[in-house]
Amino acid sequence: MAQALKVPIHKNRQTTMARINGYISTGSLFRNLGITNQIYGERAAFTSLEVFSITGPHGSWQNYSFADVIGAEFQPARTGQDFGPTWTTHWFRVRITIPESMRGKEVHLRWASGCEAMVYDGTGKVLQGISPGFREEYVLTKNFQGTQPPPILYVEMACNHMFGAGGDLICMYNKTCTTPPDPNRYWRLDAAEIAVFNRDKYDLLNDLEMLYGISNKLGDGSHIGMQAMCAANEMINLIRLGQESQAPAVAAAFFADTTGSKAHQIYSMGHCHIDTAWLWPYDETIRKCARSFSAQLRLLEEYPDFTFVCSSAQQYAWVKQWYPSLFEEMKTAIEGGRFIPVGGTWIENDGYVPSGESFIRQFFYGQQFFRREFNVTCKEFWLPDTFGYSAQIPQMIKHCGIDRFLTQKLSWNQVNKFPNHSFMWEGIDGTQVLTHFPPGDGYGMQNTADDFVNTQNNSLDKGRTNVAIMLFGNGDGGGGPTRTMIERLKRVQDTDGLPKVQFSSSNGFFDKLEEDKDKLYKWVGELYLELHNGTYTTQAKIKAYNRKCEFMLREVELLMSIAYASGKVTELQKIADMATVDTNWQNVLLNQFHDVLPGSCIEFAAQDAWKIYADVYTSLTALRNTYNTRILATGSARALFNPLPWEVRSVVFMRPDTLAPPTGANIQTVTLDATAFEDQTQGRYRVPNTFSAALVTLRPNGFTLFAAQAPSTAVTYQANSPGTGFGTYRNGTISLEVATTGRPYEKLFLNGKAVYNDYLGKNVQPAMFYIYDDIPIYWDAWDIADYHLESRREPDWANSSAMTQISTGPIVGCYKWTANFGNGSSIVRYTIMRAESPMIEYYTIIDWKEDRKLLKVEFPMDILAREATYEVQYGFVSRPTHINTSWDMAKYEVCGHKWMDVSQADKGVTIITDCKYGFHARDNVVQVSLLKSPKNPDANCDMHKHFIYYAVLPHEGTFQEAEVVRRAYELNLLGSNNVPLLATNLTGATLPASWVTTNNNAVVVEAVKVCEEITRTIVIRLYESKGGSADTTVNLGFAITQVRECNGLEDPGDVVPRTGNTFQTSFRPFQVRSFLVTF
Repeated sequence: MAQALKVPIHKNRQTTMARINGYISTGSLFRNLGITNQIYGERAAFTSLEVFSITGPHGSWQNYSFADVIGAEFQPARTGQDFGPTWTTHWFRVRITIPESMRGKEVHLRWASGCEAMVYDGTGKVLQGISPGFREEYVLTKNFQGTQPPPILYVEMACNHMFGAGGDLICMYNKTCTTPPDPNRYWRLDAAEIAVFNRDKYDLLNDLEMLYGISNKLGDGSHIGMQAMCAANEMINLIRLGQESQAPAVAAAFFADTTGSKAHQIYSMGHCHIDTAWLWPYDETIRKCARSFSAQLRLLEEYPDFTFVCSSAQQYAWVKQWYPSLFEEMKTAIEGGRFIPVGGTWIENDGYVPSGESFIRQFFYGQQFFRREFNVTCKEFWLPDTFGYSAQIPQMIKHCGIDRFLTQKLSWNQVNKFPNHSFMWEGIDGTQVLTHFPPGDGYGMQNTADDFVNTQNNSLDKGRTNVAIMLFGNGDGGGGPTRTMIERLKRVQDTDGLPKVQFSSSNGFFDKLEEDKDKLYKWVGELYLELHNGTYTTQAKIKAYNRKCEFMLREVELLMSIAYASGKVTELQKIADMATVDTNWQNVLLNQFHDVLPGSCIEFAAQDAWKIYADVYTSLTALRNTYNTRILATGSARALFNPLPWEVRSVVFMRPDTLAPPTGANIQTVTLDATAFEDQTQGRYRVPNTFSAALVTLRPNGFTLFAAQAPSTAVTYQANSPGTGFGTYRNGTISLEVATTGRPYEKLFLNGKAVYNDYLGKNVQPAMFYIYDDIPIYWDAWDIADYHLESRREPDWANSSAMTQISTGPIVGCYKWTANFGNGSSIVRYTIMRAESPMIEYYTIIDWKEDRKLLKVEFPMDILAREATYEVQYGFVSRPTHINTSWDMAKYEVCGHKWMDVSQADKGVTIITDCKYGFHARDNVVQVSLLKSPKNPDANCDMHKHFIYYAVLPHEGTFQEAEVVRRAYELNLLGSNNVPLLATNLTGATLPASWVTTNNNAVVVEAVKVCEEITRTIVIRLYESKGGSADTTVNLGFAITQVRECNGLEDPGDVVPRTGNTFQTSFRPFQVRSFLVTF
């Protein structure tokens, strides 16, 4: 070392460490000697303090401009006063005069209220956020020389702490659970003053804290750890002997002793994870962004080496909208390269439930914003806190120009430890992306000695790579890095005994890791989080809305493309309507945030999401009606629209909003209930209470004149013998025998062969409901614990009605069964058979009132399958139906999209749903999770009526041969919908159809949309759906002039040869490809 440490003869580690700790603590017998209490010296009260309060529901602050605030009537306020209740806002007008006695000193404004706040100048410019517990000061001047700060400042106080306003509930393992917010909580203003900040004392404190942390972490078995202790003790001796000015040199000498060239290298960057909504609603996140970002700008000004990374274009967009001057400051910092946008997405989305197209649009809108505003294109996908990651993510992000991925969430695994921190992640199509999990197992590190050493020691890739990321800063509720965190890092960037640490960026780290990628292990398939598997089910209404809004956007974009390429809209109309679609897409993407769509948010956030979805429906319905009229005009003829790229022959249900319902031959009127269902208007993806049913053949991707057709085999019903109850429905393909045993008991047959078979004696009645305990260890809304499987039981049925015959054919057969159970919950189930359909369908309406119960519907299959197959984005994955290994056992609840399947060599059974995502398949029994009932953080989660549609599709051969993918699309877009009946004056020949089709059933046209940047161009996105290679011809229903391949961001690529209005392309298994088609 540069300076020898003066080690006393008498030295006891326990007492010495206790002494050092006393000097850096606020309590204990050292409280009058400790440095912490000396950081702030002389204090002075504000010249005056006044308050203006905004009452009302959350978000009321948005109704007041800054001009409204400063023009309001303020009342006197004082420290010690309580403010509230929860979610209210209180504006303080602060007048400050710095006394002459503070000349030559650093002076801070101090504000401590226990809740979040933000400081403004008198013009409304945001100065800095205040975060309770770790940032309760604002620097007025570094060196007061008599020039007073602005005479008036404003402090906006929000009555919520960093994590909302919930109380504390201690669960198992002393974990603090998330509870609903207390609506009547108040916060006390404990400090509102100016004070002298003693930076020398502050630097001493940071020196001692870091030395103590190093010694404590490395322990008495380490020479360097003991040297750190001795250095800290020597500093205290100097302080006590009146030689405090010499103490910093002791610390500096210790920190200056460098480490070796082979030391682990940490790439550290400030980080502020702000949940876009969670224990607070969206409107509070807007202010959290301003508080956090303004605070980081002040730190960037103070520390020229400090770098700060932040994701989520939506959060930047909010700042631009609500705080334009702050946004301009951010732009300047981004241009300087130290305020760094990362991730490329609109928000940090859920990793399982969103559709493939939603994933693509996250990047499309996110990168579009970053490019437009900052000339930045992000190179990494950034999802540190999402609850598992689909096996299709590598391809989806690569399709959007990204080949790097960061998360840390799998460190939360409950059963198995993930084997790597740096690795190549391979998706279901073979795409690989470079992936890193920060070895510190967090995204909110504090830059303590523990954090640095743990990041080094935890690495599971020693010998393969010597680099790691450390993300430091307060997160979830925002706030980000603090001055103290940066000071800690500055001291130990190259210190013996510790890894090397440098301020860096995501690109800086991944560029370095890229050099080692050939040495890294490969992980194939999904990154399944062995926790939080209840998020596939919780807040069922949000998930249902999400699925249906995704499909509605798909349909509207196709209609716009047809109209645009047909010359039915002008460029100005197109631009205006695309802006509407963009807004709706962004709103749907917003609700896919990883605490909203998964359902782990408070009630206010869920209600906000519902309203956003309702607005999306209203907006898109109006746009769809406009485009139907533009394309079809109006008239006495009737047409149907098929949004799917293949011909569909199916029975559809129609209840027109304004036109007369169709009648006549081959049309059957069906009444399920005398009372209209909620939100059953046409095109809302909900079967109405009464409808006209007709078998129709619909041309692909376009319109067909309505013509009801006679089925090849009608639906029939044969009653059982008198006294035995009910009977059998048949349609020539399947038959359903229904008996009464107090409840309906069903036997399903495909071509005379049984579909159901409880051959393992698990006492599972086909298609019946079962109740499970929903009491996880501590993450109430998030988790389904493995032991829930041991609590299976039948609901305590009450008032179980007799089954009611609804219809007996020839187009539709249906019966109704109702029952009450539990805490007043009720089920109404309609079992439906359509003519010519291989499926038996269930329309289930549940009024849910349970407390910590989980409801499932179950099916015992006559199948021997060691794996089950589940649809994911643009493909499918297989998962075990056994528990041979701990990895198998941990996947007792998994996510699937529209369908899942269990098959053996000669046959199989598929379950298709219109809004469910949680499944359990063990041996031959499939369970679909319908509803959970957690009480934290939303005490009323899912306590309302739910409309759920699902079907059982037995098949011969493989599910690929049975065209399961197509059947699932058809049920979701047509079968579970009130299909719109449209007026037109066009003839069949002039109705646009077959707009984009392929000649290979394996290739699905997933999106057809107007191109954002290139005029007279349509974007087409296709994928291979069956898991094999595929060659196809893409046929266009309009005259084209050029085809170019593009990525998910619509960046043009190579020209593709075409023949007339067709072009050929090929696909690897599950490959996604996008094309720009110019006309």
